[in-house]
Amino acid sequence: MINLKEILVAVIILSIFIIGVTLRFYNLNVENFWIDEMVTFWVSDPNITINETLNRNIESDLHFFFNLILKFYFILTSYEISFARYLPATLSILSIFSVFYLSIILKTRNYIFLLFIISFNIYLIKYAQELRSYSLIFFLTSVSLILFFKITDDKNKNKKLNTFFFIISQILIVLTHIYGLILIFSFFIFDFISYYKFKKKNIYLRFSNLISGFISLIFLIVYLKTISHTVNWIPKIEIKFFTNFYFSKFFGSRLLGLFHLSLLLYLIIKSKILLLKKFDQRLILILIIIFSYLIPITYSLIFKPILVDRYIIFVLVPILVLTSNLITLIEGSHFRKIVIFSTILLTLANLLTETTVKQFFYKRAVHKPDLKSTFIEISKSNYKNYSFNLDKKDPISEKTLNNILKNYSKKYTNQINVKLNYIDYKDIGRIFKYHNNNLLWLICLYDIDGKLCLIPENFTNARVISEKNYNSINLKLLKF
Repeated sequence: MINLKEILVAVIILSIFIIGVTLRFYNLNVENFWIDEMVTFWVSDPNITINETLNRNIESDLHFFFNLILKFYFILTSYEISFARYLPATLSILSIFSVFYLSIILKTRNYIFLLFIISFNIYLIKYAQELRSYSLIFFLTSVSLILFFKITDDKNKNKKLNTFFFIISQILIVLTHIYGLILIFSFFIFDFISYYKFKKKNIYLRFSNLISGFISLIFLIVYLKTISHTVNWIPKIEIKFFTNFYFSKFFGSRLLGLFHLSLLLYLIIKSKILLLKKFDQRLILILIIIFSYLIPITYSLIFKPILVDRYIIFVLVPILVLTSNLITLIEGSHFRKIVIFSTILLTLANLLTETTVKQFFYKRAVHKPDLKSTFIEISKSNYKNYSFNLDKKDPISEKTLNNILKNYSKKYTNQINVKLNYIDYKDIGRIFKYHNNNLLWLICLYDIDGKLCLIPENFTNARVISEKNYNSINLKLLKF
């Protein structure tokens, strides 16, 4: 006999998933890369050796594992800009499956609610469409937690195999982003509490922590010794940060962020898991949330700012899982349904204000540097020489940045079938120093320069003939 309720549930689950996939893939390449994506694209060049890839990682980017995966991905596809973002988008889709499975392991009753809030999360959709490692670390975090719950489950019989993959997942998280160390530290603290508070000695977890901790320590030492640049653009933590803890960014608006933050805090308090009255595997989810903030905040206040919302994107895994898992603690089925309905309604209402949904009805707004319009403008003129303004303070060397921009712009101009002549920044002075009739288009990216795009100080014999502005770009035609 056909069960109409089961069919309806299946249709709802499939619909949510299809919409989640669509939101991640629709207009995936409509915007150009911003500078960090250009860096990733340059580092992952499949035409260079593994050794050169590692050197480029050290020189300009530190997302080792993601860049390595991307390199092999380009070998299988083609080293083209148009293929690049399909990798993080696919990883984001896999995360929907992995987090959904994680909720099943935890016997979450409101698994459809979880499927909705992860599929429609604007922050995860945003980074699914960006060529960076953040979708990967989110996915690896969910996989690592799945394996964690398996090896800490007394009824599980495949602990040896799960332990092996748990160790691998932890190491890969750290190799993807150095902030993965926060997760490993959280597992250590969980093991410590389990043993000294509840007298639970899990040899599989202990062994995993020792191996992954030792390897991560070696990586950290190598990382600190070989890192060739430091980040100096991260702002200091302000008082207003403590009113939302990035939840406004994670969920798309201050109202929705405060709603989720308040709901999560209420549910954690209501669950009494932190009182440690009994052993509860879900403690690990709370520990990850706590240390994801506590460790970088402490370091930022004592030494220098290091906390950026996307660096701790993995914290969304325990946030979303805990919210959906603990929401049953809300007393009164009617009130609980109102809370769930309100969350869904606010999420959908917020999405209507975002480009992610508005692009289905209107022309998509451009938020990243509009290099397409810039290159087309140059191609329409009689002057085909162009370069980028590198007169800036940046941890990446001028030579490296020049190579990154040159690599991307040449690939992109070929893609849009525009024939231009790239002039290396270091050669501008030599080429134009003794000529009075040479003209050059100079492109200044706001997200690199961070200030008004002026003529570089060493361009003493140059004057501006014309000037135009596009999204995050200033374009000048200079005459030498």
